[in-house]
Amino acid sequence: MLHFSHDTRPVPRWLAWPVLLAGHPWRLACTRCAWALAVAVVMYQSLIPQPDMLLDVPNIDKVWHALAYLVLAVLAAGSLWSNPPTPVLSRAARRTAWSMALLGVAMEFAQAFLPGRMASAADVAANTTGTWLGVLLAGVLARYLARWHGELHGDAASEGDAASAVSAAPTVSPTSTDVVTARISGGQGRG
Repeated sequence: MLHFSHDTRPVPRWLAWPVLLAGHPWRLACTRCAWALAVAVVMYQSLIPQPDMLLDVPNIDKVWHALAYLVLAVLAAGSLWSNPPTPVLSRAARRTAWSMALLGVAMEFAQAFLPGRMASAADVAANTTGTWLGVLLAGVLARYLARWHGELHGDAASEGDAASAVSAAPTVSPTSTDVVTARISGGQGRG
């Protein structure tokens, strides 16, 4: 059973696999493959003649749109998380996740030219809402996975220690002699 480094309580069984996979070397490759597969499935479903609905409920397609783009956004952001994960999504991860909303707009635009399909502003809104929720969920997942991974492996950044470590780091002014010497000689300073 897994234990956090500073805690004697075991990691809950439902949490053990995500924590271990958070820093696994194959995580990025697997996430990128899952993202590519999800994009292909969404594009296929968007471009075929009217797909069958799993449930015969009015406007259920908006829920499916939102869920699909939520998954796309989470996978897009997850494919650019650092390994092991950091508690904050990088700008590239956020932009990539938000690009899924553009994919939704492009798919709706393409549907305007397909027989049996029609573009819908409500579908664009559902796609964008799903993307927005996916970006939020990816941020929360990144924060928790980084914390759990840090606690499991005893990293200093597990509970906000990174901020205190940065503030306690010695500062070097740009006029210090070591920095000036390093710049002039092209070498590294001795400090």
